[in-house]
Amino acid sequence: MIISPQNTGDFFLGKSWSEFTLLEKITVTFVISTPLFYLSIPHWITNVSISGCFLSIAWLISNRKSYELQRIKNVRLMALVFFIYVIAITVSQLGRQNFVLREYLDQSRWMVGLPFFLFIYSLRINYSKVLDWAAPVCILSAWISSVYVYPSANWGDRATVVHIDPLTFGFMNLSLALMCFASVIFDFKKVKISFNTFLKIIAFVIGVYLSIRSGSRSGWLAFPFVIAGIFYVLYKPSKSRALVLLVGVLCMTLIIYQYVPLVNVRIGAMLNELSDYPWRGGVAPDTSVGMRITFYRLGGYYFSQSPLFGWGERGYSEIKNALPLLNFSSQSTRDFAFASLFHSEWTTQAVRFGFVGLLGVFLVFWIPIKLFYELVKSNGNELKIGCMGLAYMTCQLVASLGDEVFNSKGATTFGAVIIAGLLATAYSQEHNKQVAC
Repeated sequence: MIISPQNTGDFFLGKSWSEFTLLEKITVTFVISTPLFYLSIPHWITNVSISGCFLSIAWLISNRKSYELQRIKNVRLMALVFFIYVIAITVSQLGRQNFVLREYLDQSRWMVGLPFFLFIYSLRINYSKVLDWAAPVCILSAWISSVYVYPSANWGDRATVVHIDPLTFGFMNLSLALMCFASVIFDFKKVKISFNTFLKIIAFVIGVYLSIRSGSRSGWLAFPFVIAGIFYVLYKPSKSRALVLLVGVLCMTLIIYQYVPLVNVRIGAMLNELSDYPWRGGVAPDTSVGMRITFYRLGGYYFSQSPLFGWGERGYSEIKNALPLLNFSSQSTRDFAFASLFHSEWTTQAVRFGFVGLLGVFLVFWIPIKLFYELVKSNGNELKIGCMGLAYMTCQLVASLGDEVFNSKGATTFGAVIIAGLLATAYSQEHNKQVAC
């Protein structure tokens, strides 16, 4: 059964729920449930995604004659996204002749994305519609969990849960909130206002609130750019109206800065620490921003000493306190970076796995952003998917400059599922249109 483009808001674009086999129903349930409680229940996304992954593989094997991999749009690019980190680790270990299984444990979760992508594509699941509900549920449950169920007392008054640090908790909530915002604006553009629209508005507000309450500035810079970008893409204003839009977003940002105390304090501290950094020489103070700048400088030195294959997890211990580093970094900053990494996805993977690690980070951002941007040029639900994907990836990209966004099993799996689900939906919709024609 072919679903017409007018019905692409349904959860299933190919056949109805009653037509699914038992294996398909079970697998769909796990695939849809994966994002729901990542930010609220410990181990949720790990357990559900692994189950969904194995079930997807079982279905793909048993139905291998019903689809042709080479005919799925951009399947090679998708495979590269989900395997590039594993490839980077393997190349690095071969070059260093040092084989450590631990280095694969977090980044191997990217591979979950490929069976999810193929399954969602093959069954024509509308994952953008899934996320219209799953993203608000994820944010709302995160708020409830951080207040009543699993609040963490390890970070003072910074909002988070016991299984996630406040940095990750902050930028993940903001990424989901901006994705909800993109979907809401699309609803308004199409004049399709529903209960789900109001739910996404509430989730957007709470997601931004949780990001602020986490005290994590990672991703905050993405906020005005995503807001302005979504309006511009969906409404395509004239130059004069675009200028009004830009001024409006800037004013909204300034109002938030001026009247939200925590934002004012955190941004003010950042500006002060930037101005106090000894740019012309000297040991940097151990402030939040000062240490992050120094982390980049430390990472640059470690990378320069082994640019091809990197050092692995912490193999640079022999040059950790090299003489050139003593001129600008304190012992505590060097020790902190050694124990807790460099607070940058780019620096961390470059030091760990050398040039191919740096290339891996570039590709996991560039390929999805490129593909989502291509969808933005289209109309209909592909446009919505492109906006949702760009909103999410933009926030993740900005956050990656100040934290390791793919350095935990949960965050890595969540990113892989979002990318896989949205792009699989877009390509399955294109396939339906071609068949219908």
